[in-house]
Amino acid sequence: MSTAEPTIDRSFLQAVRKAAGFRVSPRQIAPVMEALERRHRPITPETVAELVVAIEQGERSARQRRNADLWRLVGAYLALEGKPAHPEAQRALLGRVRRILGERQPDRVLLEVAAALGAAGHPLEARTIADAVRWLESRLGPALTAEVIQPYLKQAVEAVATTPPKTAPRRQPRR
Repeated sequence: MSTAEPTIDRSFLQAVRKAAGFRVSPRQIAPVMEALERRHRPITPETVAELVVAIEQGERSARQRRNADLWRLVGAYLALEGKPAHPEAQRALLGRVRRILGERQPDRVLLEVAAALGAAGHPLEARTIADAVRWLESRLGPALTAEVIQPYLKQAVEAVATTPPKTAPRRQPRR
């Protein structure tokens, strides 16, 4: 996630709050706007509100309060894919990644990899995230940190992300 806090127009913020039905904070909106921008989707108050509502339903765990911006960004990408994006679903995704990898990497590394895959337009799947982490481990060693992986994230995404093949329409056999 970018380190600069985006400036959110007051009237836009008010429109998002009205559409969401609750007092949405700029901190909740920023990751959603980043996800929409990176996926080249229109940024409207209604779209932002819909995604904020999807990712903010439920309680955040203590670990989700650390790196909250990354958790919300991953939630926004899940919501853009039409998948459950609430905090429990976000934790479940990382749990599946951990079952594949083991407990060797911190949340921040897994979240950075997931966010990079989401930003590139790839579906957030536990297997793909785990494969990208393994690729990073093979290049950088087993002790990964968010700072160490940053320069290599794009390469990791390119190495593991596969786009589902487009299937041609089936032809009907002649009778």
